[in-house]
Amino acid sequence: MKRSEQREWVFKLIYEDSINRIEDVEKTLENHDLTGEEFIKESIISYNENYEAIEETLKNTLNNRYKRLSRVEKAILFLSINEMRYMDIPVSVSINEAVELTKIYSDEKDYQMINSVLGKIVRS
Repeated sequence: MKRSEQREWVFKLIYEDSINRIEDVEKTLENHDLTGEEFIKESIISYNENYEAIEETLKNTLNNRYKRLSRVEKAILFLSINEMRYMDIPVSVSINEAVELTKIYSDEKDYQMINSVLGKIVRS
């Protein structure tokens, strides 16, 4: 599976987590036939471990706008911030992938907001 496809699965799992908290990563990966996909596993474990810090970063960056984000937007932002801050993924790669996911899963214009928020976080 290509890295971009793995990243898309991570996004989907983070979105799923926003609806029904993922407690058992192994079982979740098995349920989605993703056993053996180490990048996905590492990403979800890192996301779970750093959820509160990522959420705090977003709340501090967006203030009241955080509450107005859709679940899709939050999932994309959580994915990208987790990669940049906790997984040593290059900033440019993570932001580009976040923009591409936004173009697929959200309103067409939302990619500009995602790009702007991530840029602001990188500069802070």
